[in-house]
Amino acid sequence: MNTVRLILTLILAASILCAMLLIQYAYKRRSMPGAKYFILLLISAIVYNGAYLGEINSNNISTAMFWFHIQHIPIPIQHYLWMVMSLEYSKVQGKYLKLAKYLGLYHPIVYMLIYFTNDFHKLYISKYSFISNGHFPVLFTTKESLYILMVASGTLLGVVSMVFYVRGLIKSSRLHQNSYIIMIIASIFPWITVYLNASDTNFLGIDYFPVLSIISGCLYILGIFKFKIFNTIPIATEIVFRQSKEGVLLIDLDDQIIDANDAVVELYPELKGLSSKYCLGKFVKDNPEIKRIYEGQTVFQYSLNIQGSERYYSAEVAKIVLEDGLEIGKILTINDITIHIENQRMLEQIAATAIDKAETSEISFLQAQINPHFLNNTLSVIGSMVTRDPHGAKELIGNLGEYLANRCYFDSTSPMVLLDQELDAVNTYVAIEKARFGDRLRFQIVCDKVSKINIPRLILQPLVENSIKHGILKRAEGGNICLSIVKEGCRIFFEVRDDGVGISEEMIHRLMLGGKENIGIGIYNIHRRLVKHYGEGLQIESIKGKGTTVSFYINI
Repeated sequence: MNTVRLILTLILAASILCAMLLIQYAYKRRSMPGAKYFILLLISAIVYNGAYLGEINSNNISTAMFWFHIQHIPIPIQHYLWMVMSLEYSKVQGKYLKLAKYLGLYHPIVYMLIYFTNDFHKLYISKYSFISNGHFPVLFTTKESLYILMVASGTLLGVVSMVFYVRGLIKSSRLHQNSYIIMIIASIFPWITVYLNASDTNFLGIDYFPVLSIISGCLYILGIFKFKIFNTIPIATEIVFRQSKEGVLLIDLDDQIIDANDAVVELYPELKGLSSKYCLGKFVKDNPEIKRIYEGQTVFQYSLNIQGSERYYSAEVAKIVLEDGLEIGKILTINDITIHIENQRMLEQIAATAIDKAETSEISFLQAQINPHFLNNTLSVIGSMVTRDPHGAKELIGNLGEYLANRCYFDSTSPMVLLDQELDAVNTYVAIEKARFGDRLRFQIVCDKVSKINIPRLILQPLVENSIKHGILKRAEGGNICLSIVKEGCRIFFEVRDDGVGISEEMIHRLMLGGKENIGIGIYNIHRRLVKHYGEGLQIESIKGKGTTVSFYINI
């Protein structure tokens, strides 16, 4: 066998084997966006490469023509699959993706119809020649107008793919841009050979498309699977993720730590840089205090000696799940709860004699209680919005940052806060919930002009949160909440009214006595603090199925 032919044969055989390995890898991760069409693309590449392997090893024109005909079955299918893969990868909305799937079928149908009727019209290829290129005989063709038309049609599908990749590149965050750059490069490679073939300028008359398509497949592997872990929080990673005082580790499906924010790096310096993937198992082995991750505990507490001082931390492991239920990794959050632990111990020691200090600690404790599921769900909403509504995602990230600042980074020396600040906290919280629940939640504030006054910290936001959680969201259709602030002489009247499911008289009684705290966020705490500061507390009125009104007065 001629040396050049032998080398090309071995390369094609290796490309087929490589495609099979890529299919095996992709099949295990077939739930990732674009993965299914990538697998089909590889299957069509195997058929094409196998047929071309047969063509270059043919010794007569009839055998070469047989394999040439086989090649023209996967060619238009590959063009079609390129386009559909790009649309799914770029998170095009379902209805548009479905429409594109049907419209794009015109190309493979028309292509095959034109090619396999060429013997009658000769408008695709008018002449076939089996001529030596100086090393071995290859098939040369005289191309006609319909050939150029089909190249243009395939190019159109390629342009559509490129438009959506570029669109994703422009709209995505810095971390996610790498994946789109790789997908763009991978898509350009094969098309170079298409135009070389069309212009008959390919060296030695050899079709390089089969080999370059597999190289593209290797690049697609990186684009589809390596970088997609950031699909849930591309923008949040840059803003909330990096700057949050809550430590966050991102872990992929292979149990590799792929990123850590500044708070975790400060605690565990070995994570700095992460130039290569760091196995979670090794991290746990090096830091046995968090070994309970592998003992089935998703939430636990531990302590560390930091510069001679004992610090306390809580850790939680949660799955990163997209809206469609696809799990793409895990998130480990680590919170410094030293203040919480110390305040808790202090309260146990001085509860009987230091009521004032106990109240301040109680407020601090209430502020520190952020539901991790609320945070995880909010980040998931951000992840789902970044490609379809980046401006909305950016706004929601800002709201989340303000919410975290209000709930976590407090002045524990003062139990009071400006009314304007408390209203800002209410609006921020409602904005986050509206992003999650949309039109189910309708909220308004009616407020008289009042001079700048101080009110007890965390009074209004928990009341609004209770109305949302226990009143409005228990109705399928949602409902309305109104916060009214009215000046009445030397007093200001506050009212939180909703048209939710309501609560019973018995439950109201139990809430006001603090006996059923878990069904209302701080109701007894708020009532007791209002009584201490103003001599009277909350008034709660409710009608089952009609709604609930919570009100109170404060003195100016």
